[in-house]
Amino acid sequence: MSRVIIDPESVRALPAPEPSHFRGDIQGLRAIAVILVVLDHAGVPGFEGGYVGVDVFFVISGYVITSLLLRQPPRQISSNLATFYARRIRRIVPAATVVLVATVFIAYITLGSNFNLQLLGDVRWASLFAANFRLIATGSNYFIPGVSPSLITHYWSLAVEEQFYLVYPLVVFAITRSSVEHRRRARLALVLIISIAVSAWWSYHQTPLAPVDAYYSPFTRFWELGLGGLATLVPTTWLRRAPRRNSFLALAALVLLSYGVIHLNSTSAYPGVLAWIPCAAAAILLVTGLDQVRGGPATWLAWRPCRYVGDISYSLYLYHYAWLMLPLLWASPPTSPLARTLEVGGAVICAILSYHLLENPIRHSRLLSRDRFAAFLLLAVCVALSWNATLLVGHLAQ
Repeated sequence: MSRVIIDPESVRALPAPEPSHFRGDIQGLRAIAVILVVLDHAGVPGFEGGYVGVDVFFVISGYVITSLLLRQPPRQISSNLATFYARRIRRIVPAATVVLVATVFIAYITLGSNFNLQLLGDVRWASLFAANFRLIATGSNYFIPGVSPSLITHYWSLAVEEQFYLVYPLVVFAITRSSVEHRRRARLALVLIISIAVSAWWSYHQTPLAPVDAYYSPFTRFWELGLGGLATLVPTTWLRRAPRRNSFLALAALVLLSYGVIHLNSTSAYPGVLAWIPCAAAAILLVTGLDQVRGGPATWLAWRPCRYVGDISYSLYLYHYAWLMLPLLWASPPTSPLARTLEVGGAVICAILSYHLLENPIRHSRLLSRDRFAAFLLLAVCVALSWNATLLVGHLAQ
């Protein structure tokens, strides 16, 4: 057998592996957020305020994306933006498109004469990540008694996120490129504090005057993503000195989140000031999760089953709404607890299949990772598929 001789100098010359930025507690927090939303839409008693899960998602997204943006090298802004958007396309667009197309065809097949042609326009807007503006224009929302919301109403939150990311990365990369390293975080924090204050005030102002606009508008929701971004900038030296304090604060945040779920409902003036309840809780959990005592809330959230639900949370969020709302539009809607349980189970199965067979293969595709043009071409193909589906169903329906 031949011997392989390794030069010690060459070993020392190898680059050190990049540190892992994965946090299991964040996945667990995603799991809590999606479970709250699903239980609310399923009409489970005691979870009327489960819609706050969307706010938790916003804060998580702002936190994770800001961390990602700050890790990018201070190179050309255009290059960083292209890389960022190509990554977002791979992560978000394919699964969202499959659900849009499936919803259109299944709704047409199962509803027959009850099929609402307005869904076709809703899907077109959703494919362009502008569903929130469509809902504002049509006055559709979750909370009008006796009126069935659009089957893709939940796409409003995806629209708000992507609208935020049309501007926010440019701001971060501009600050990164124009500032010396020790001033970057301070300047970004100042920008975020001002933006949060303005957006939160507008949310407070608009909620009683135009509740539908306030609920879906990006301008009344941007502060929630900004709060997540601001949480990223808290110095880690402050957090790693007091794991007991962090654990106590995290436990208090879970209690605060539970309070919001229990006491908020469809009649609450939301988002307004009340949105600070879930958003503050989420921000505290994200910040304190960096260092807690063994067995603290971060450990609970990082429990493997919780992490897995967090892994499939995006697909579960996409699929659950049609599973729960479409049967209610049938001539004889099934409303028993068993029927609702089976519908949630169907959404979970679809989410698992989507995560393993669609999301992960595309997200981790080497071709799409290397070729940013291919990622943007994927976006164009997905938009075309959504529009073609609506044109075909519209032709059949008429």
